[in-house]
Amino acid sequence: MARISKAPIQVDVTALHDDGYGLSNDGRTAVLGTLPGESVTASPFSRRRKKTYCRIESIEQASADRVEPACSVAGVCGGCSLQHMDHSAQIEFKQARWLDTFLRPPEEILPPLLGPTLNYRSKARLGARFVDKKGKVLVGFREKMKGFITETESCKTLRLPAGDLLEPLAEMIMRLSDPQTVPQIEVAVGDVTTAFVIRHLSDLTEVDTDILKKFSKDHQVQIYLQPSDTDSVYRLSPDGADEYLYYDLDEHDLRIFFTPLDFTQVNHVINQSMVSLAIKLLSPGHDDEVLDAFCGIGNFSLAIARGVRHVTGLESASSSVERAEYNARINGVENVTFLSRDLFTEPVTDLLEPLSHVLLDPPRSGAETLAKTLAQSDVKRVVYVSCNPQTLARDIEILVDGGYHFDKAGVIDMFPHTTHIESIAVLSR
Repeated sequence: MARISKAPIQVDVTALHDDGYGLSNDGRTAVLGTLPGESVTASPFSRRRKKTYCRIESIEQASADRVEPACSVAGVCGGCSLQHMDHSAQIEFKQARWLDTFLRPPEEILPPLLGPTLNYRSKARLGARFVDKKGKVLVGFREKMKGFITETESCKTLRLPAGDLLEPLAEMIMRLSDPQTVPQIEVAVGDVTTAFVIRHLSDLTEVDTDILKKFSKDHQVQIYLQPSDTDSVYRLSPDGADEYLYYDLDEHDLRIFFTPLDFTQVNHVINQSMVSLAIKLLSPGHDDEVLDAFCGIGNFSLAIARGVRHVTGLESASSSVERAEYNARINGVENVTFLSRDLFTEPVTDLLEPLSHVLLDPPRSGAETLAKTLAQSDVKRVVYVSCNPQTLARDIEILVDGGYHFDKAGVIDMFPHTTHIESIAVLSR
């Protein structure tokens, strides 16, 4: 990497990059934590891909959209990109980016689906590191564009109590016999239970496990240990605790159980609203048969099943299928079948003939193969929940070329203060 001058420079910010940093008019200077219309003094710290990256020294002219971040380290921590931006402006920015990805936009744009903006995040992977120069362990998200762990006492986006336990976690790890062998902590928060999965690279002593058990008791949280791969995870404390965490879908009288490493939507409040909106847009009748593709642990499937003849849920991970089947049994939902199917390589034409409605919620890579199959099917209505605007736009084009009409779509504020864009779309024949 070429050496750059660290001397402060004046920058007029004219645009906001998709990753949330401000850009100069020529696009060659990027300033973290700035907004369009601002004039700032900034210090360069890196040059990558023909851009000089800078940090703010002072703001000479601030944007009307600038607000004081709720978190004191928001400008450093990589967990958030937009805490300095008014929330309504965040939504406008995301919606504009999202709309730009479509070759043919929807006929109707739905109002943004909004929820809490702080203490909303129920899943996270935190870094942990013993920092020799500081003589202590740090626990948190990594700094922006760096590998260092952000030094912070708490996190304003993590659900409580997890958000307030970063410093106590760091102090607890510091008391272990070898703090340097704990590199990460998975966080999972249910409606009543918080769990931490401690990854450790060497064997723990009996004193170590006693320290972990005391932390579990003192803070009323569950502690899991991960000595190797994810199959090695087991609960250490407390003894006799419930096997699963859970969240409720109150409108559908459902309780969804999950383990700390299961995939769940990160924002449980928004998830409740999203499930209800998806069913409203899908609009199935009591005699309809529905496919829920990429069904996970049954988040959409079980709610849909409350009002239709039958739901088939497809998911590649066998552990998720098992959890979905468990959730169906525990909630008394009998008109649903869960199957393990790789939707990226295995065809589903054998399942489509009786189906009238399909819901899909794929990972970031989208559902290109399934979209091509649906484009040649007689399925009359498709609801697509997406975490990646680019793959959503690609798959929408496939469906539209196959005869579907792009009826409605809208953004979902699943990850406030980040540049992540969740959205939902409905298409019909």
